[in-house]
Amino acid sequence: MSFGRLVNEADALLRAWLDKTAHKPGTRLPSERSLAVQLGLQHYSLNRAMSRLISEGRVERVGYKLFVAEAGAHPISRLTCHLVVAQRSIHLQSYKRVAKEMDIKLLVHTWQSIDEALLLLERLDNRDTEAVVLDPPYAAPVSLWTPLAEKLIRHGIPVVSLGQPSPQVYSVVPDSRHDLDLAVRHMVDLGHRELGFVTAPAINPTSEETLLAWGDLCRQHHLPRSIERVHFQDNNARLREEAAEVVGLLTGKWASATALILYSGLEYNLQLLQEQLAQKGRQVPRDLSIVFVGSSKPPATAIPPVTSAGQDMPLMQETAFHLALRAARKKKALGILPPPCCIRVQAQFVLRCSTRAPASLAGRKVAPEKPASAPQPARPPSQSLELCLRTAYPLAARASLSEKPRFAPVDLAPLVNRPLNFRRGWLGDLPLKELPPGRHEIHGVPFDILGGPRRTDCGAIVFHSAVNTTGNARPLPNQLSIPIKSKVKAVYILHGCGYAKFLHSFARYRFLHRKTTLGEVPLVALGQPAPGYTPTPKDAASPAPNIQDWWPDFPHEDFPNARMAPILESDEHERLPRHVFLYTYEWINPFPGKTVDTLEISVDPTGSTTLGVLAVTVLEP
Repeated sequence: MSFGRLVNEADALLRAWLDKTAHKPGTRLPSERSLAVQLGLQHYSLNRAMSRLISEGRVERVGYKLFVAEAGAHPISRLTCHLVVAQRSIHLQSYKRVAKEMDIKLLVHTWQSIDEALLLLERLDNRDTEAVVLDPPYAAPVSLWTPLAEKLIRHGIPVVSLGQPSPQVYSVVPDSRHDLDLAVRHMVDLGHRELGFVTAPAINPTSEETLLAWGDLCRQHHLPRSIERVHFQDNNARLREEAAEVVGLLTGKWASATALILYSGLEYNLQLLQEQLAQKGRQVPRDLSIVFVGSSKPPATAIPPVTSAGQDMPLMQETAFHLALRAARKKKALGILPPPCCIRVQAQFVLRCSTRAPASLAGRKVAPEKPASAPQPARPPSQSLELCLRTAYPLAARASLSEKPRFAPVDLAPLVNRPLNFRRGWLGDLPLKELPPGRHEIHGVPFDILGGPRRTDCGAIVFHSAVNTTGNARPLPNQLSIPIKSKVKAVYILHGCGYAKFLHSFARYRFLHRKTTLGEVPLVALGQPAPGYTPTPKDAASPAPNIQDWWPDFPHEDFPNARMAPILESDEHERLPRHVFLYTYEWINPFPGKTVDTLEISVDPTGSTTLGVLAVTVLEP
């Protein structure tokens, strides 16, 4: 039976009991626990039902005491609360269920990118908004959304952040230090002395606090080798590559670790991690103990089930709604909001069969560990979005000034396999609606865009990956040859990628004269760098990025011979503007006297990063 049904039944029984007993106003009522026993109800459901009567003004709570409200007391109107939450949030249904149990009218506003979340906050700054509960973007710094939330609070609108604290905003957050302490103490009590730690980069207060707590707890428990054994997980913790990176550490420089602690605010693919560990000879819990810290369902459903310090998300959501309700009532009664506060909720530790003492690992030879490198800052975009498309490549700009620019678009019509504007999108779920078919000048180069609004109107060549395997009901290609058959000074490619990993080489362009290679370009995605990343001389041997994931939450900028092309997008229903990012690449022919017969494109089909090519244009001599 659902909690909502239990609460509704408790509500009906409690009202009937009050009507039958006909207590006079001011009469003290039995405690909730006594009433629950008397009426044969669960305390949880009776507590929620009692909250409804209190909100209506029929019952008054003074401290822990309950009284029948005085005659003529004015019932407090039902709260209307706005929820700003990610469209794909796994907790969205729980928010709705908790709001229904608390008799709160919930208006849900979903976002797909950080820009949308900020715009939604801006639009809620009006007199009709009673209260806002914000589930902020996990990967966004608090400094992005705090000014907007503070502005709403200055205008008398309470804003409650769930998951990320901010000093000037009401907040309900996990007690990350306490939760991590539960996990570390459990491992130490079992006898583990070599621990590994997987967590999010220090991009917000919660992740910063978690990282500091890890160092403090390792020093407290005399685990010096574990302090530097930290791996920063990607934003998309469900990808196969993320699990492979952790497995690579546990079978390489972390091979001495007998225990792993995963701290994640996202859905983590624990089942995939355990399967890949088993393939590499590390069985859970025989060879490795695992504890998961965070709000996620996979620990209970993985095989074997994983020990966890898990957050009670309905409790956190209920607390957030109570904070919003309290602030809204104070505003109505006093004319001002009470001072913001932060409530920390501690996790419940659930012991499952993924942990045990490490006695079986005694005497195993392991590789020496190396200290982890410090995170580096991400680079901000160097140009405003309005100027990006108009900033021409120097060679293209000079060619445009000639009397007869010799740009020749390459016909991709026989090769395209996915639509740009169809509702399912060209690469992910988001179609490129604001990129209509026809000629577009981007970075000084004319590109011919194909496609249309129907499923059959293909406009992009999308290549095979672990995430994308079919297009237009056919298998996507691993390799493709595009005929050019002309002498060229340069070749310009309009393309995009998705599911990017940090500095990951996932595809290759080869420019051929007959069978001779005139030039070769590896495509390297920047991905999501750790905070503070900047290229240094040590990185000279690493591949240089020349493309970026098209999703707007990734850092976007221009690279050598590659430039970002922001494309304006809109939400289907509310028309909320946002930008997604394609990129252009300029290849300058080192042998302009030789014919470029073929552009050969090959991809790594085993990786998740997916390439999409939209147009190719050549500049003839």
